[in-house]
Amino acid sequence: MNKAQLHLQNLYILMKEAGSLAELARRSGYENSASLSQIKRRLEQQNTDENGRGIRASLLAKLESGMGKRKGWMDREHDPEAEKRQKKAAAGRAAEKAVAAASAPVFEGKRAVTVVRNTSETRISVSLNLDGSGVGRFDTGVPFLDHMLDQIARHGLIDLDIACQGDLHIDDHHTVEDIGITLGQALKQALGDKAGIRRYGHAYVPLDEALSRVVIDLSGRPGLVYNLEFTRAMIGRFDVDLFSEFFQGLVNHSMMTLHIDNLRGKNAHHQAETMFKAFGRALRMAVEYDECMAGIMPSTKGTLTA
Repeated sequence: MNKAQLHLQNLYILMKEAGSLAELARRSGYENSASLSQIKRRLEQQNTDENGRGIRASLLAKLESGMGKRKGWMDREHDPEAEKRQKKAAAGRAAEKAVAAASAPVFEGKRAVTVVRNTSETRISVSLNLDGSGVGRFDTGVPFLDHMLDQIARHGLIDLDIACQGDLHIDDHHTVEDIGITLGQALKQALGDKAGIRRYGHAYVPLDEALSRVVIDLSGRPGLVYNLEFTRAMIGRFDVDLFSEFFQGLVNHSMMTLHIDNLRGKNAHHQAETMFKAFGRALRMAVEYDECMAGIMPSTKGTLTA
């Protein structure tokens, strides 16, 4: 490839990045696009000339500077698709490092754990302490979910730190479901063999016209009964169908039996908030140590993990 061919190829790349020849000329400091158009035609004429000299250095520098390229960029061959893949891979590695940094143990205690779950769709870190004070820190990229997770922490007196980088450019589905899965895994680890806990928990929580009931059995058997008919499909930008996906993932991986019933409600925000507050309160009761059951397994079969 001669200089003219190389410069023409890279000029086409810059035109595509800028959106048009006129915009490339503007960014590169040309008073009008005609000058750059003449350069383009000259390169096209030299395309088959083995002695084509291409663009002189001063003009190359203007193009490189205008488009934020390093000096000498115009004199090297480029594969835009390969460079995109490299940038995407680099961004993925940076995201994994960020999640790994966040995955260092955040809380201390006998029932404090950190779980990291990375897939091609989401990268998640969940830290929790079942014997906490209700501290919550959330960065999921889904603001309404952050608000609901904060209800679990606050009303469950569970310290909870959740960070997620998910494919939100598609939708919220993978992020919400996978956070439920990872939180379930963390709960299962933190509970250990479950000796001495109450095992069962329940709560009724009202919010104005709405009322929800949640009943939990840390049974070692996954089961979800979910009775909640939202009065609208979206709360802001959040799809309410995703709440059932969240709880299904949590139940499957925490190995709990969970009954959720919204008994009444007209405001969808209130319906969701009563559900999460009741879940936090019921979970708080279920994971508490029972002084009368100190060291005793709350099951006649002698185990809640098999």
